[in-house]
Amino acid sequence: MGKFFNKIRQVFNIFLILALIVVASAFFIYFITSPEQRGVTFWISIGFLVFALIFETLQASGIAMRFNSGKNIPVSFSKLILGGVYFVFVLAMSFWNAFDPFTTTKYILIHVAGLVVFLLPMILINMAELRLSGSDRKERAEGRMNLAMMSRKVEYIIDDLKASGIPSDKLLQLINLSEALKYSDPAPASGKIERALEDALDKLESSASTKDMNIILGACTLAERALRERNEYVKNSK
Repeated sequence: MGKFFNKIRQVFNIFLILALIVVASAFFIYFITSPEQRGVTFWISIGFLVFALIFETLQASGIAMRFNSGKNIPVSFSKLILGGVYFVFVLAMSFWNAFDPFTTTKYILIHVAGLVVFLLPMILINMAELRLSGSDRKERAEGRMNLAMMSRKVEYIIDDLKASGIPSDKLLQLINLSEALKYSDPAPASGKIERALEDALDKLESSASTKDMNIILGACTLAERALRERNEYVKNSK
């Protein structure tokens, strides 16, 4: 929860910085224009400045509020740069109009053309982001399936030990491990950490053949440790 509020704070700080720029620019434009110049184009400038402020804040939030292990950062960073260029474009046109006023029609057309120019690559970037999101969903589905298989592996070990006459109360640690695997976050960790968990479960499976609960529970403890490291990695990468 603390990490989530830190992300919210980052977005709010970005919004404040951009808002200060917009407010300062609006005051400067207001004072360098005469009352006669503060017509339709003046308010168009203010409107597009507010729009650019919201637009760029949304792009910044795409980085701050990432949820897929940072895989969307290159795409979000491209959108942030594009939004920043558009923000500068709107600022430049607002000051230009203050010093050398455009006709209303011409000024609207300039802003509409500028918006189209920046929105076209934004649409292409969004398409790339959708593909990335689809890939992320596929990875999560594969991760969920792998965790389910690992959980079943532990369940098979439990069933074999029960069949050999070991009472259920001595298998609680294994049962808890099986449940922990089943309900872990399916987002994948690094290959090294995932392999460490698989190796720990293989050792647990090998130790089960000894029917020595000290050895089995020792191997179970190592598997639990590997799972905790894996889950901690996934949590911290978000």
